[in-house]
Amino acid sequence: MTPSSPSDTAVRPAWADLPRPLRDGLAARLGEVRRAHVQTGGFTPGLAARLQLADGDQVFAKGIPADHALAGKYQAEARTALPDIAPAPRLRWDAVIGGWIVLVFDDVAGRHADLPPGSSDVARVVAMVGGLASVLTPCPAPKVPAAAAELSDMVHGWRELAASPPADLNGWARRNLDRLARTETAWLTAADGDTLLHGDINRSNLLVTDDEVYLVDWAQPVRGAPWLDLADLIPHLILAGHTPPAAEQAVAPAITATGVSAQTITSYAIAFAGYWSRTSRDPAPPDVPNLRKYQARAAHAALTWAAHRTRWS
Repeated sequence: MTPSSPSDTAVRPAWADLPRPLRDGLAARLGEVRRAHVQTGGFTPGLAARLQLADGDQVFAKGIPADHALAGKYQAEARTALPDIAPAPRLRWDAVIGGWIVLVFDDVAGRHADLPPGSSDVARVVAMVGGLASVLTPCPAPKVPAAAAELSDMVHGWRELAASPPADLNGWARRNLDRLARTETAWLTAADGDTLLHGDINRSNLLVTDDEVYLVDWAQPVRGAPWLDLADLIPHLILAGHTPPAAEQAVAPAITATGVSAQTITSYAIAFAGYWSRTSRDPAPPDVPNLRKYQARAAHAALTWAAHRTRWS
């Protein structure tokens, strides 16, 4: 991605640059930290490191200052109650240490999923996401927000762009702005359900080992219909190099099994493209300098998906 991989999106502090009270507090809970492998992937700044401990154990620790604008996402992840059989690293504990919200997980010695055409990871990822509903229904975290209510304020953008069209707006989008704005909310009527959804499936949140595919960073969960997490895979497959028909075909059996209508998926594709087209034009957040470049490429991928589904000229 330009960013070309998850490691190019965020700027994370080196272990030695973290506040001393945070490092000392972690050592008090975990024991001596012999080595810290800072993970630079993801879309938020802050602590993200695999910690090798003196007793031979290894954990993954993430954290952010408690007064940071994104602190709520870390708190949401700590509150998300995942069953032990969920394909996600186990949260060992969370705490406020040295003014930072910290979460400590079992470590997963995996790699980010490879999603381009021909990769064996694609089928494994689709199978894992397609199986989430059987594990996460009924929703094991009843306090998470309902999908329609939570996402209605986020996954959209064409109404705003139609009100003041940017000069660099994609030509297909410009020609169809009114139709895009009218259609981008229809999917919301099919969004609610009783499945715990991840809500942010992308390559940086998919870890692959020889035996398992793990879904990490449950920081913006919602309770809704299982087709949502599956549909989220499609633009990311396009972003990885699949054509829209090939991306849909890869997910088709799993998403068809949810019973979602074709019209709902079309509206969601439109909304997804609007969301990225809108947010890619926002100022870059602190310490995530390449996020908007990533979102601009993602917007192009989602636009090709929306154009494929609508067949609008």
